[in-house]
Amino acid sequence: MSAPQSVLDRWNACGWYRLTGLEVIDANEVGSRFRMTVGDDHLQAYGTAHGGSLAGLLDAAMGLAIIARLDDGEGCATIEMKINFTAPVTPGDITATGQVVTLGRRVVVARADAMNADGRIAATALGTFSRFTDEGA
Repeated sequence: MSAPQSVLDRWNACGWYRLTGLEVIDANEVGSRFRMTVGDDHLQAYGTAHGGSLAGLLDAAMGLAIIARLDDGEGCATIEMKINFTAPVTPGDITATGQVVTLGRRVVVARADAMNADGRIAATALGTFSRFTDEGA
């Protein structure tokens, strides 16, 4: 079962997503799927996507994969994440998928991959997240 359209609309309207061009394609109990169009504003001096842009994409993919598995009124925050950059990303569309590795009562581990248009993994991340309720945020 996929997240309701209202949830996807809310996340796609988020300021960070609008600023960076992130778009949620889907989020459900299996994971999340995102798209980002890498343009001139994402590039570093060598003409490829800045690692920070990819880090934001991977963090979002992991976070929403977790949110899709939590109860109403719960959220998550990144505690730490590790990224391996494995291929340069040139201007154009890049996609990312996020999955929950383990869902604990207080701590969640997730992973995400960012793929170039040709399907090659350009970056992969592993993250640790804290679960919280609206009262504990």
